[in-house]
Amino acid sequence: MNCRLQRSVKLARMWGLTGEDAVRRWALGDCIRRTYALFCCGFAFFALVGVLGAPAKAFPAAPSRSGQKTTDVPEGFAIDLKASEADVLKAVEIVTQDTILHGTQVYSREDELTEAEAATGSAYYGPWTGPGHAFYKVRTKALSPLHFKNSADIGTISVRYIVLGVAPNRTHLQIDAIFVEDGSKRVHPSDTTVETSEFAEIQSHIVRLQREERQTADLVQRRQLQLAAQSNVKERDAEAAKLKDAENSVQSLELRLHELQHQAELRVKAQANLKSAPFQHAATLQSVPANSDVLIEIITPYWYGVETVDGHRGWLRHDQVEPLP
Repeated sequence: MNCRLQRSVKLARMWGLTGEDAVRRWALGDCIRRTYALFCCGFAFFALVGVLGAPAKAFPAAPSRSGQKTTDVPEGFAIDLKASEADVLKAVEIVTQDTILHGTQVYSREDELTEAEAATGSAYYGPWTGPGHAFYKVRTKALSPLHFKNSADIGTISVRYIVLGVAPNRTHLQIDAIFVEDGSKRVHPSDTTVETSEFAEIQSHIVRLQREERQTADLVQRRQLQLAAQSNVKERDAEAAKLKDAENSVQSLELRLHELQHQAELRVKAQANLKSAPFQHAATLQSVPANSDVLIEIITPYWYGVETVDGHRGWLRHDQVEPLP
C-alpha cells in the first residue's frame, strides 16, 4: 500500500469507515484525479496547437507562375484609366522615385512616411512575369506603419505597381501594398489607404502630363497655323508681285503699242486724194476725209504708201499727213 492509500485509511478511521469502504473511496478519488489530469493535458495540447497554428497564414507564400503571391492577402487597388500607357508609365515612374510612401506614417506627428526607394523588384512579391510593366517602391525599417492591419513591429513596406495598356487611350493600373515584419515575417496587408493615396498622386501627375500634352498640341497647332498664314501671305505677296509685273508688262506693251502706232500710223491733216502711185499726176483712187487715220506700209522720200481704215491702199504725200497726237 502506497503513501496515498495509507493516508486514506487513516482518514477513514478518523471518519469511522471500515477498511473496504476506505479502499473504494480512495479508488474513486484517484480515478477523478487521473481524469482531471488528462483533461488538463488535452486542453493544454489544443491550446498549444492553436497558438502555433494561428500565424501560419500570415507567412508569405511562394510566388506563382504569374509572378503573384498565392496567399489569402486581398488584392490592393485596380482601375482602368482614360489615359495612354505612355502617360501612365511616366506618372508611375515619377511616383516611385519621389521617396514618399503616401497614405501611411510611423509617428503621429509626421504626415507622411519618407525615405522610400524605387526598386526593380520585391522580396515579397517576387519577379513579375505577367503582361505589362511592373514598378516597385520599398521602405525598410518601418515601425508599425499606419493603415497596415495589426502591424506591431519593425519591417519592410513594399508597393507594387502594374501598368498594362488595353487600348490606345485606356490603361489598366493595379497597386498592391504589403508590410512584412523583419523578425517573425508576419504579413500585414494594407487597408487600401496606401494604394488609393499612391493612386491619387499618380492621377495628379497624369492630369498634369495630359494638360502639358494638350498645351504642346495647341502650341504646335498654333505654330502650324502661323506657318500656314505666313505661307499664304508669301504666296499672296508673290501673286501680287506677279500681278504687278504683269500690269507693268501690260503698261509697257501699251506704251510700246502707242509708240508703234505713232510710228506706223498717221493722221490726214485735211481732206486729201488717195493716189494710185507716188506721183502728183497719178490717178485718184478716192478722197480721204480730214482727221482720218491711215496705216503706213511703204515710206519713200516724199510719199507714204498707206492703207485706210476701210481697207483701201494708195499713196499720200508727206505734207498731207501728221503723226498721231
